[in-house]
Amino acid sequence: MRVSEALLPLLLAVFAPRHGAAADVATNEVHTHRARCSAFSEQAVSKCLQPILKYASTLQEKTGAVQFPIQGGNIFKELCSIYLQFKECTKSVSCHSLSIDAVDASYGYMCGAGYQLFEDHSACFAEIEREHDYIACKNAANDAMEDATKAKRDDLDAYFRSLCGVMDEYLRCCRPLVNRRCGREAWDLVSQVTVDSLKVTMPTCEIRKSLV
Repeated sequence: MRVSEALLPLLLAVFAPRHGAAADVATNEVHTHRARCSAFSEQAVSKCLQPILKYASTLQEKTGAVQFPIQGGNIFKELCSIYLQFKECTKSVSCHSLSIDAVDASYGYMCGAGYQLFEDHSACFAEIEREHDYIACKNAANDAMEDATKAKRDDLDAYFRSLCGVMDEYLRCCRPLVNRRCGREAWDLVSQVTVDSLKVTMPTCEIRKSLV
């Protein structure tokens, strides 16, 4: 079954590392007791991160849009394969790396304890992407993301607030569709990945009301 790329997460645009993301997350992070990685260590992590960045960039070029937190079959498996390669590449890093934290938060559960559940629901996620209601949710979020990005250079705090608002509206829009078509368990998976990712990248963003 071919799965369109339109459902790779907003995690790739908001949560997962991208060029310059570490600086963004650092501005919005919570306190950690681990020693921060040196520039040299982060450079090593950055090299390990390249396959993820390349994959995300390729998918975004194909769709011409930001990606969102529902994965269908082929993409879900490819993401997890790349994630495992990243973990192997960074296994010697013991310091606190913002990039590693962001990747783990976005993909750790999906590619670990929750892998079988995601695999069970991936076919339904793939079907949702073709529905008019979902496309409307995605397009509205894409437009809002573009507006938020314009403010990023002038006011990073406003940028993060805007991203939080985009995610909140997107989740409220998608929730009834996913619950109706794929069931509560499938929505709980989307919710968990979203919450785990936000804890690292936007800890001040409160979106729990949009998840229940």
